[in-house]
Amino acid sequence: MRTAFFIIALILPVIAPELLPDDTTLSRLLVGTWHGHRHDTQYRADGTWIMDPPDEGDNSRGKWRIEHARLITTWRFSGESSDSTAVEEIIELTQKVFKSRIISQEGPGKPEGQVLPSEIFTVTRVTEKK
Repeated sequence: MRTAFFIIALILPVIAPELLPDDTTLSRLLVGTWHGHRHDTQYRADGTWIMDPPDEGDNSRGKWRIEHARLITTWRFSGESSDSTAVEEIIELTQKVFKSRIISQEGPGKPEGQVLPSEIFTVTRVTEKK
């Protein structure tokens, strides 16, 4: 049983991106506002994102793109001369649910002692009231 679990754990990350739609479809699905446990994040069609309420450290807006089923976000802290970047593996992205985990983070403000990949984060789409 352990061997089977180990083999599945090794193979699933290779197979999983094949189960997701292409990057263009993922990008279209991501556009909108998503509610997490601390923030709402709005991903705009122009490739920018904004978080509300703003996070400590002034990283409340930046740019985003999806490449190879990975969400890449960039932002710049006040007073810094270079951008910070995070790469998230997209696990699931539908009209209602977005699950991902951070697989790399670089730049100013990188959390000390950060263990990657991170836990899986699940956010839900904020729907507009009609």
